[in-house]
Parts: sequence; C-alpha cells; structure tokens
Amino acid sequence: MSLTETIKNYILGDCRMDSVGVAPASAFDGEPEGHRPEDVLPGAKSVIVFTRRIPDGVIQAAFRSREDGNADAHSIYAAYGSDLTPNMNVFFMQFNIATFIEMTFGYTAVPVPSGPMQNVTSVNKPLPVFIGPKRNAYIINSERAAYAAGLGDLAWNNMLVTKENGPRQVVGLVVTSMELEYDKPYSGPRLCDPAACGICSKVCPMHAIPPSDGEVDVVPVANGEVKVAHINANACAVASMAFRSEFAVKGEIPDLIMSNDPSDEELAEAYAKKPLSHYSLDHYPKHFCNKCMLYCPLGDWERRFSDTGLSKFDKGGPAQ
Repeated sequence: MSLTETIKNYILGDCRMDSVGVAPASAFDGEPEGHRPEDVLPGAKSVIVFTRRIPDGVIQAAFRSREDGNADAHSIYAAYGSDLTPNMNVFFMQFNIATFIEMTFGYTAVPVPSGPMQNVTSVNKPLPVFIGPKRNAYIINSERAAYAAGLGDLAWNNMLVTKENGPRQVVGLVVTSMELEYDKPYSGPRLCDPAACGICSKVCPMHAIPPSDGEVDVVPVANGEVKVAHINANACAVASMAFRSEFAVKGEIPDLIMSNDPSDEELAEAYAKKPLSHYSLDHYPKHFCNKCMLYCPLGDWERRFSDTGLSKFDKGGPAQ
C-alpha cells in the first residue's frame, strides 16, 4: 500500500469521511496572493481534500422552517446542517489528519479551516464564509480545491457539487510538505447546466445569482478554467444575514438594508448596527438562506425530498 493510499484509508476509515482526493500545490497557482498553499506552508507540495455529506434529515429540517413556517426546526438545520456540527466535525478531522501525517511520516501538515470556526472580520470584504458563492474569506478556496482533487464539479452558484449529494456536503483541507500521488481534476460531464435548470437563480430571494445568460466569472482551477455565475455577494448577504425583517427566521429583526444591491458602505453600516446577540460562531449575523443549496436538483433531489413529501417545492418539480 502506498503512502497516499495509507492516508486516504485513514481519512475514509478512521475519520469516517465520505470522499478524499489530493491535488498538487501548483494547482492553486491561479489563486490570489495569500490564498495559495505555499502562503500558509512554505515548501507545500500537496493539498488533501475530503468531504462529509449533510444528512437528508437535516436538510429537510430547513424545509420545515422555510415551507411550513416551523421556526424551531430551523435550529436543527443551523446546528447540524450549516453552522455547528458538520463544520466542527471537519474542523477536528483536519487536526487529526495533520497530526497523523506528522506523527506517522514526519512531514509538516497544516489543517486549513474552511468553515465558521476560522477567524474573520465583521466587515463586508471579505464576506463571511458561510455565504458560499464567493468564499472570499477562506484561506484556500475549498470548492476549487475539491474540484482540483477530482471530488466534484463547480456549479453555476460557485459551490462544489457531486453526483451523489449535489451541493449538500462540507469540505475539509490539509496542506502538507509531503509529496503524494495526485488525483486528476474533475473531468466528467458538467453536473450543473444553468441553461437547462436555473433553479438556484430562480429561488434566490435577492436575485444575487444571475440567470444562465447573465454575467459570468471565469475562475482558474488546476491550470484550467471553469465558468460560473458572477454572484452579487452584497445582495446575497442581505438575505443570508437577515438585514431585512422578511428574511428573519426566528425573532424580530429590524429593517437595516432596503436596497437589493447595497454598497459596501451600506453593508458596513448595517453590520455596525447589529447587536452582538445576533452574531454566531464566525462573528456574523445570519439566518442561513442557503436556498441555492437546499433546492439544487443535483444529488437525486427529487427522489430524496420531493417524492417522499419532505419538500413542497414545485416549479414543475426539480428533475434530474
């Protein structure tokens, strides 16, 4: 068994993750300065990427909140689907994997936080990590890392999607000076076809995700390029952080931003007005909009949620 196979077996078996791949540090050469593997570990050779699916029962709790008006069910989704458990699970596994590599093989390994537990600043730029589409606050872009490691495709809404789970998984990263056997970037058929689907654009309450003929970002990934939607991250923040009462799930929320396309200054002013009691682990107020992730038809969504009656969403029914 090779060293790479030993590490992968440890991640899949001992750490109970669902998938794992390895990308070379050079796959991130197109990323901005400060967000490349060698920026957090001089001499970095490899980026180990792994995923953990979010249980269907947790996802459907968000439907009870969004579709049935059961605000308390939203706490289930917050704890187990968006903020606490999935990210904390990956958070600790990154530490365990880094320790395993250093203690077993003697190479340096850095666990890279990619969820709410990393330190961020409550200003508009970079935007909070939970939003998803932009991921500006991440040290290393986890979705692009997963693509580079062959774990899935990049969807129109900028999120990692897999055939098995669509966008409903979390991603973990470990950077190491250990040279490993590298997986090829994702090269299968495009999983997301915005022209044929477009559900993420249609369900976005702020129209932050353009339709398929809208503005495009060409992102560098693993020495190649992938076209994704140009997200209006400021608009996304209004819904995700409930800067208007209409987006609040629990409790009374004041209307702080009425614009559908707020400026950086408007967002900064709204941040300042949010009381500390409205903030969560990553120091941002949020109410977990996440509709572009919740209603994405990929990952056999219709069979798992619509056909079982767990979701009432119907646009003619999101079909595969």
